Amino acid sequence: MSAIARIPAAVGAFAALLVTSYAAPQRTTHRSACAASANGITLGFAGQFAGVSQDDHKSNLWSGRVSGSMSGGLVVTLEPLGSLMETANPIWQVKTRWSVPAAAPGESSLAAELYGTVNWKTGRMRLSGVVTEGCFKGYEAIVDGRFADMDAAGTLQIQPAMALR
Repeated sequence: MSAIARIPAAVGAFAALLVTSYAAPQRTTHRSACAASANGITLGFAGQFAGVSQDDHKSNLWSGRVSGSMSGGLVVTLEPLGSLMETANPIWQVKTRWSVPAAAPGESSLAAELYGTVNWKTGRMRLSGVVTEGCFKGYEAIVDGRFADMDAAGTLQIQPAMALR
């Protein structure tokens, strides 16, 4: 075979090598995020106000998404603590539940119970608590967020319990 005749074969082999050696970026699953993040993770979140919870008729509900080493849907319930009269104040003491359902079969979910304050005048939300379900169960969770026009955004930090002390 002449050198010129070998060029198409070489180009074809090179193209095949490129195609087989290139792997599309794989989406990080909850399971791999859990295994790779023993020291904790920081997730971004964004959620839109979805009304009053139909489960207890006293919690406010947000739905949205988390992003980072775990990604997927997010549901947050926020319940003011104290009397109904106290909700007239701009600063609320609150109890929240954060839930990131499994995105697909075989992936982990995440749930956390957090307490703290929401300042409706400034929009600032500061919460802390514990992960109650999923591979990070027992880890501490901290939210630093903001509300703007009732939509929420910020970060959810999940760390081993001793890492935050």
